[in-house]
Amino acid sequence: MFTEPREGSYGAGMRRVGDAHAHAILEAALDAVITIDHLGCVLEFNHAAEQTFGYRRADIVGLELAELIVPPELRAAHRAALSRWNEHGPGEGAGAALGHRIEVSAMRSDGSTFPAELAVSRVDVPGPPLFTACIRDLTESKEAQNRLHGAEFRYRTLVEQQPLITYVSPSETPLGGPLYISPQIESVLGYSADAWLATPGIYERSIQEEDRERVLEEKRVAYERGEDLRLEYRMIRADGRVVWVEDWSVLVEPPDGSPAFRQGFAIDITERKQSDDALRGAETRFRTLVEQLPLVVYVDRLDESSSNIYSSPQIEALLGYTPEEWASDNDLFLAILHPDDREHVLAAHAQTRAAGAPFQLEYRLLARAGRIVWVHDEARVVDGPDGSPVLQGYLLDITDRKEAEEQLRHQAFHDALTGLANRALFTDRVQHALDIRLDADGEAAVLILDLDDFKAINDSLGHVAGDALLEEVGRRLRSALSASHTVARMGGDEFAILVEGPSGLPTAVAVAERVLEQFELPFDLDGREVFVTPSVGVALGHDGEELLRSADVALYRAKTGGGAQYTVYGPKMDEDMLGRLELISDLRRAHVEEEFVVHYQPIVELATGRLIGVEALARWQHPKRGLLQPADFIPLAEETGRIVEIGRWVLAEACRQTADWKSRLPARTPFSVSVNVSTRQVRGHGIVDDIRDALASSGLDPSALIVEITESVLAERRDELVDVLDSAARLGVALALDDFGTGYSSLPLLQDLPVDAVKIDRHFVGLIGTGRERTAFVRAIVDLARALSMQVIAEGIESPAQVAVLRHLGCRIGQGFHFARPLEPSQLDELMSAGTVPRFPRAPSALRAKVA
Repeated sequence: MFTEPREGSYGAGMRRVGDAHAHAILEAALDAVITIDHLGCVLEFNHAAEQTFGYRRADIVGLELAELIVPPELRAAHRAALSRWNEHGPGEGAGAALGHRIEVSAMRSDGSTFPAELAVSRVDVPGPPLFTACIRDLTESKEAQNRLHGAEFRYRTLVEQQPLITYVSPSETPLGGPLYISPQIESVLGYSADAWLATPGIYERSIQEEDRERVLEEKRVAYERGEDLRLEYRMIRADGRVVWVEDWSVLVEPPDGSPAFRQGFAIDITERKQSDDALRGAETRFRTLVEQLPLVVYVDRLDESSSNIYSSPQIEALLGYTPEEWASDNDLFLAILHPDDREHVLAAHAQTRAAGAPFQLEYRLLARAGRIVWVHDEARVVDGPDGSPVLQGYLLDITDRKEAEEQLRHQAFHDALTGLANRALFTDRVQHALDIRLDADGEAAVLILDLDDFKAINDSLGHVAGDALLEEVGRRLRSALSASHTVARMGGDEFAILVEGPSGLPTAVAVAERVLEQFELPFDLDGREVFVTPSVGVALGHDGEELLRSADVALYRAKTGGGAQYTVYGPKMDEDMLGRLELISDLRRAHVEEEFVVHYQPIVELATGRLIGVEALARWQHPKRGLLQPADFIPLAEETGRIVEIGRWVLAEACRQTADWKSRLPARTPFSVSVNVSTRQVRGHGIVDDIRDALASSGLDPSALIVEITESVLAERRDELVDVLDSAARLGVALALDDFGTGYSSLPLLQDLPVDAVKIDRHFVGLIGTGRERTAFVRAIVDLARALSMQVIAEGIESPAQVAVLRHLGCRIGQGFHFARPLEPSQLDELMSAGTVPRFPRAPSALRAKVA
C-alpha cells in the first residue's frame, strides 16, 4: 500500500493557519467574490455574494454559475467564452476581461437584474484553470448618478429662468470676454448668447460712454483684488436703446484647486430707475446664482403648505434650519412665520396658487435662535422638470435695511449731534400739545434760545470744540428740565423747549430762569474752561406756527438787548421786527453813492487839542427816515453783505476828501484819516485792491491813511488774516486795531500782525474813575501797546476828567464828544483853519445818544 508522505506537524499547522487567514479575508470582503472551475461550476461563494445574489453557499456549490447569476439572454455568450478559454487559452473575448473592470448586468435569486461591476482573475493551480470573479452592485451608484443629473438639471433651470443675465468670466480681467452667458442676454440687450460670446470687445462698446471709464476701472480693481463687486450703469442695446443694469459678481475658487473664475449676474433695472424707487427696486430685483450670492433660492410645490422641494444652503445661515430640515418638514414655514404677518402672507400664497400670479412680499420669519429676520420674498410659477407647475423664487435678507429704515425714521425726527428732538419733531409736539389744550382753550409755552457769540467759539477753538459745546448744552438742558418737557435742537446753536404741564407765563418764566442758571458754570472743552451765555425768547399762544414765530421775535429782542437774558414776547415786538424787515429791504435797493454820506470826527492830541486827523464815519440819508446813524444800518449791512460795497465807497470818499483837505493845509502839517473796514471786507484780498484803488483815484499819500479793523476780526483764520494785513501794510498805509479790549486778542497774534496803533474801546474809557480796577485795565492796554511799539488812541472821551486820567496813564491821542461830534466836511473846514479843537464840557445827554 502506498501512502502520501506525511507533513511534519509544523508544516501542516502553518497550512491550516494560512487557509484560515484566506477564508477570513474572503468573508470580510465587501464585494461578492465567486470562484468557479473550468466548467463554470461554483467552488467558492463568500458572504457578500450571498447578500448580493440571495443564495446560500451550501446550496449552490458545484452548480453552474451561469444558471444562477447570469441573465438568460447573456448565458450563451458566457458559456461560449468559457469554452474558448479552455480550448485556446486567453485571447479575444474570454481573456479580454482579465485585469480589467467591466460593467455587466447580473441576476439575483428572485430573477431581478441589476447593474454590476465585474473583475475576473485567473487562479494559477496545477491542472485545468480556476477563475475568481469580484462583483460589485452598482445600483446605489447609478441612482446617485441619476440624482446628480437631476440636480444639474434643476440648477440650470433655476439659473436660466431667473429674470436676469447670468455669466461666468475669467478672474484676471473683465475685458477677456465671458466663458458663459445665459440666454437672457437677448431679452435685455438684444444680442444672442452666441453672438455675445463670439464678438470681441462687445461688452466694453455696449457700456454707455459716460459710464464706461468708471465701470471698467471699478471692475479692474475688483478683479485684481478678488473682491465682490456691485455696480449700476447704463448699456446700449443692439437696437440703440439705453437700459440700466445692476451688475453683481463674486470670485469663485473651486475646492478642487482648478482655476478661479468670476461668477455674476446682471439685472435690468431700467423700470426701477424710471420709477424713482431705487432702494426698494434694487432689493426686490436681486437674483442669485444659487450658492454663491447672499440670498436663498427655493422651489416649492403649489400646495396648501407650499411644501419645499429645494432650498439652497444659504437657508441655514439665514434661519438656522438646514435644507434637509426645510424640505422634510412641510409645516416648518407656517411654524416660523411671524404671527403678525401670517394672515397677509398666506393670502398672497393662496392668490398665487389660484391664479398663478407672481408672488412678491416682505415679511418676518423667526429664526431657530429666536431672532426676527425680515425677508423679501419674490417668486413666480414655472414648469418643473416633470412639467408640473412649481413656485420658484428667492428669499433676500432685508433685516439690515429694515433696521436702517427704522434708524432713518428716528434720525428724521432727532438731531444727530445731541440726540434731542429736531425741528420737525418739535413742531409736531407743539401742535400736539395745542390740540390737547384745545377743549380747555389753553395755551402752550415755547422757549427758543441760542448761544451768544457761538461763532467766536467755533472760529477760535474749532468746530470740534463747538460740537462738544452743543452736546454739553443739550445734556444740561435735559438734566435741568422735567421729562415732560420737550427739548429740541432747531439747528446750529439754536435750541427750543416746549413747556408741558401747567401752562401760563409764570411756569414759562421759571423754566427760562432755570435755563439761564445752567450756564452759570463754565463748560470744559478739552481741558479749557469756557463761559457761554444764552439769549432766550419766551412766547405763549394757541397757534403752533405763530407760537414759534413769536418766540423767535422775542429771542431776537433778547439778543439785541445784549444777550445773557430772556425776553417774553409782546405784540409791539412785531412792529419793531416789521420795521427792521422794511429797513433791510430799503438797504438792498439803496444807491450807495446817492444816499450815503461821510461825517468826520476829529482826532486830537490830548495835551494840546491840536487836530491831527479825523475818523470817517458813514451815515445813511434815508429817503423817508432821514439821516440814520451807523448803529441803525451797519449790522443789517453786515447781514445782507452790502457792507462790502458801502465800505468800498466810504474808503474812496474819505481818501478823496482828505486829499482835498491836505491840499489846503501847510505842507508840513501832519494830518490823517482813519477808515473802518468790516470783517467781510478783510476776509478776502479784495480789501487790498480797494485800498490801492482809493489811493490811486484820490492821489492821497498812503501815509495819510489809517485802516481800522475791529478786534473781532482776530477770531478769523490766523494765516489768512496775517497775509491780508501784510499785503495792505506793504502799500504804505497804517493799520489800527479798533475796539481793543473786547476779548479776542492774544499777545502772540498781536506780535505777528503789522498793527501800528490800538484804539481803546469807548466802554473802558467810559468806566475811567468808577473803580481802581477799571483804570488799571486801561493802564495795561497802554503799557502793552508801548511794549509792542504801537500808538494808543482813546475813543469816546466825554469829560475833562477822562482826558486828565488818560494823559496820566500815557495815552496821548483821543477822540470823543468832549472835543467834537462827527461833522460834515463843510463844518470841519473851520477847525482845519484853527488847527485845534475846543475842549467842550460834558456833552448833553441828547447829543451823547448819537455817538457813532
